[in-house]
Order: sequence, then C-alpha cells, then structure tokens
Amino acid sequence: MLVIPVIDIHNGKCMRLIHGHYESTGFYSDNPVTVAKLFRKENFKCIHITDLDGAVEGEMKNFPIIKEICRTLDVPVQLGGGIRDFDTAKKIIEELGVYRIVIGTAAITDPGLITKLLDEFSPSKLVVGIDEKLNNVVTNGWINYANITPLAFAKMMDDIGVRRIIYQDVTRVGNCAGPFIERLLEIANNTKNLKITSAGGIGNHSHLKLLADLKNPKLDSVMMSKSLYENNFPCQAIWRDTERADTSLELPKVK
Repeated sequence: MLVIPVIDIHNGKCMRLIHGHYESTGFYSDNPVTVAKLFRKENFKCIHITDLDGAVEGEMKNFPIIKEICRTLDVPVQLGGGIRDFDTAKKIIEELGVYRIVIGTAAITDPGLITKLLDEFSPSKLVVGIDEKLNNVVTNGWINYANITPLAFAKMMDDIGVRRIIYQDVTRVGNCAGPFIERLLEIANNTKNLKITSAGGIGNHSHLKLLADLKNPKLDSVMMSKSLYENNFPCQAIWRDTERADTSLELPKVK
C-alpha cells in the first residue's frame, strides 16, 4: 500500500485542519518547501499538496510555493485545492508538471469539467476527491453540503470515466482515530473501475495494517499528515536522528 504524505498550505505555511474546521488548525512549519524535502529524504515516493486557501476561495493562492516544491522534488506531486476550471487545471499540469490534479468541488458543480479533463489529459492525470460529513458530500473546503451521498457520487464519477478517488470523512481529519472502513468498503464493493486512496484519520501503524489486511485491490493507497508530523511511527525516530546529522537540511520543528 502506497503511503502518501500530505502538505497542506494555508497563508504560505504548512498547516493542518482539525475535524474539518478552518478555525481549528495545527501549525507545523513556516516553510512547506523544507517539509517537502524532509519527506523526500524519508524516501516517500509521492507527495500530496493541498492549497487550503484555494479550496475555500476557489482559486489557487499559494502557486509560487507549490511551484518551488514541484521544481525541487524528484518524485510525483499530486495537487488539489482551488482547481475549478479547465484553464487552471491545464496551467497546473503543463506549468507545474504535477503528476495528478485533484478535483473536489468542481466535480459536483461542473461534471462537464471532469469529462473535458478526462478527454484532454487521460484518467491517469485526474483524481476526484470525495469529502464526507454525515453521509453527505461536502464542498468549498468542507463548508457546504452537496446533498449527495459519497456512494452515489462515487458511482457517478465511475460512470463518466474517473479511475481514482480520494475518500475521507472530514470529521476524522486531524484526530487520528482511524479510517472509515465501512464507507471505504461500501464504495469499493459497489463501483466498477475506481481505485481508492484513503485519507483522514490515519494515526498509527495499526490503522495502516487495518487497511492492508482488508486485501481489497481497489484500496491501494493512503494519505497521512498529522500522524507523520507528530512522529507516531517508530521508524521516524531513526529518520529524525539521521536528518539532524545532515546540516544541509534545515528541519521544521515537529512535536
């Protein structure tokens, strides 16, 4: 199972939302570029970046920082937050060279955009984010309810040719209480062609093992942030000692 670390950027800083509320954020670093370098040194094979300001305001606000991260890294970058029209998506793919873009709100409000992106760039360049609260998809940075269930939305995306989704229950984001296994299986068992990345709630090795032990081929990856930043995995103690000995990298302060 591929583990993808998450860098959430808010006002140019590396932050994390708690329980899906923008008034409850955790601060991790003034320098998201340094955090990206740290994750790469720890041998992660892919990095996910979210422009939190873009997710709320509908347009990317941290483009220069994200561009620097993409220029610095030698692994694929997956990017979401504020991508709500074709021109923005095209600019991100062509100028930043990101591996995949993540569309959330626009997939609800403008399904035709998804079809156009699939035709222009192929399903491998596109991921649809499904954010849930109380069995309802939420949009605009988890603020508004879309009046559609996660399963119904997943089926709709499956039918129009989407091949990967990121699913998360936003009430679990930042609390490290574990993934919503029942919903993940519901989507996996009732769609045809979707691969699923689980996000939200991953707090420790036991949660990763829980997902891996399902042995469901559709559930092939997981995204994590808080548990990594707060060193919830034993192997991180070794990584940190090694990195502190490398004076070429200024490490962010972590708990």
